[in-house]
Amino acid sequence: MSPPTTTLFAALALGLAGATGGCGHQPELHPAAPDAVQPHTLQVAGRTVTIELATTPAQRDLGLMHRTHLDADAGMLFIFKDDQPRTFWMKNTLIPLDIVFLDADGTVQNVTHGEPMVEVPGVNSLRPARMVLELNAGWCAEHGLKPGDRVEIPPGLLALGQE
Repeated sequence: MSPPTTTLFAALALGLAGATGGCGHQPELHPAAPDAVQPHTLQVAGRTVTIELATTPAQRDLGLMHRTHLDADAGMLFIFKDDQPRTFWMKNTLIPLDIVFLDADGTVQNVTHGEPMVEVPGVNSLRPARMVLELNAGWCAEHGLKPGDRVEIPPGLLALGQE
């Protein structure tokens, strides 16, 4: 166990290292996530989207909970080690979201919508999914992302979900 000041310093360093600009706001990062993964970029519907990765059980459990802001071209990519039917809910999530279920090759299965603080019913993949991408509500409609489209997943990124 590290001393509180060391933990606080590490949390601040992670927050500063992961901050990106946009619309005059800095994205809010998870508080003191000890296993935080640095942001990456994806090509989604012809746009560059800055994403945080959720590859461990702890990161996937926390997701985008407790945040009050998500930059316009930002999101979170949940990567799992296998293909399974996925259900997502909005427990403690304050931002309305588009929830995009993806196959292992980045093909969009379906786009669903998550309402803030709604846990039941959850939103589901149409078939077993390897990844889930969360973006601000309306992003997919605004940029034309729809089932059958592909999200470009950088080589090696999928392997991060094997932890």
